[in-house]
Amino acid sequence: MPVSKRVASVPDVKLPSPDQLPFGEVTAACVSLLLVFVFAARAITSSLWLDETATYWVIKDGLQNVFRRCWEWTGASAPYDLLAWVSSLLAPAIGIEPALRLPSLVAIAIAAALVYQLGRYMADQRTGLLSAVAFLCIHPVAFAAIDARPYALGLALLVASMLYLLKWLDSSRRLYAVIYVIASALVVYTHYLLALGLVAQLVYGRRHIRKLAPLFLAIGALCLPLGGHLLNLFETRQAHVFSSTPSLSLFLAAVAPASLAAAVLLTIMFSRRPAVASIPIPRQLLLVWFFFPPVFLFLVSILSDTKLFYPRYYLSSAPAVAILAGYAVSRMGNVSMASLLFAAVYTITFWQSSSEHVSENWRGAMAALNAQATAEDAVLVASAFVEGTPQDINRRDVLFAPQLVYPIGPMFRLPSNFDEKAIPADLLQKRRVFLVVVQRQMEYASWLVHHLPGYRAESLGSFGAVVVLKFEKQANP
Repeated sequence: MPVSKRVASVPDVKLPSPDQLPFGEVTAACVSLLLVFVFAARAITSSLWLDETATYWVIKDGLQNVFRRCWEWTGASAPYDLLAWVSSLLAPAIGIEPALRLPSLVAIAIAAALVYQLGRYMADQRTGLLSAVAFLCIHPVAFAAIDARPYALGLALLVASMLYLLKWLDSSRRLYAVIYVIASALVVYTHYLLALGLVAQLVYGRRHIRKLAPLFLAIGALCLPLGGHLLNLFETRQAHVFSSTPSLSLFLAAVAPASLAAAVLLTIMFSRRPAVASIPIPRQLLLVWFFFPPVFLFLVSILSDTKLFYPRYYLSSAPAVAILAGYAVSRMGNVSMASLLFAAVYTITFWQSSSEHVSENWRGAMAALNAQATAEDAVLVASAFVEGTPQDINRRDVLFAPQLVYPIGPMFRLPSNFDEKAIPADLLQKRRVFLVVVQRQMEYASWLVHHLPGYRAESLGSFGAVVVLKFEKQANP
């Protein structure tokens, strides 16, 4: 329900209109938004990380292969992959890394604008501005902003779905219903786990079931083509598990991000501004949206062998976290102080990650390998994807996507998990052997140390989680 309608039902409450918000508060919020957005985009040119290289594999051979390959990989993300292919046409001018990440950067800007609109629609402009700043200050959101993956686009679609659900319930305009149905269906097509955020709509909408039932049915009908793929993904879920059983502390960190909670508490503690009168907001919608994704994934991860409790998987709750934080601060704190504190705490907390998107410098690692390896050397590369089984490594090029983005010479493919049988038997005939693994695969390095007597092991540099080793045969004394 719009603010004007809800305020009318609350006696003796007089709130300023959005146009009466002090210029200084609006300026502080906008400057903070800009600073956080720029800070989030700081590493857009850095090396692609593992999952991003899979996006490159999906789009690298033209539009005719995009839709087939996005279904072949672990999840359906056709809307994002289509945008990534379009954006990849800019690669000759701006580089492959910025080109693939540009859709996410644009999407997160749109998502922040929609969070502002949703916060303003639920409460007022103070809430909207602070919600938008808080949204960008949630680290997984900032990470998604330059991640060549579908999460930023999914967040924008999810917030649009929530906004137009409320607008449809308030006004019954058919345009709002159409936008709501399309946005909701596209959330599911973008990433299945982001659709957990839509569950809150089912709980909130039960009071309006007659009005919403046709829309829910339309969304279900649009998503029917995904049924077979989703069932197959469920049946093969163990092949994609890479996380471990989460602890209670990880759950608490998920529902109360430390940097955001600190900024909220500091603002309330140090603000001298009197508390602003509360406005009835859809608390049930926000609380279910806030809690359901992390709670559901946490329970699944501790009660079953399917481990899904990972920040980007419960990212669908982030807009609700931001709006609740923005609402709390807007009622009890100073907008200017809150905006600047949000930005400052975020910047201080994540300053150390200012140069790289993640600690996987595949670009640097492959460049160092190319600088030394020759056709006479043996180059062993272990698939960094958990799906890289001995049966699949020679059948699926995507399992070695980093070497497709950053090409190297001929290589021997090794499975993700250590497998002695996959290691070539003639390595002792080579003067030099190179090994490319990630840190969890160092068992391959230990095996080579023990089975290559007379070889000296040397690292080619520091590439974060990527390890490149050279084993060189030493001359007889």
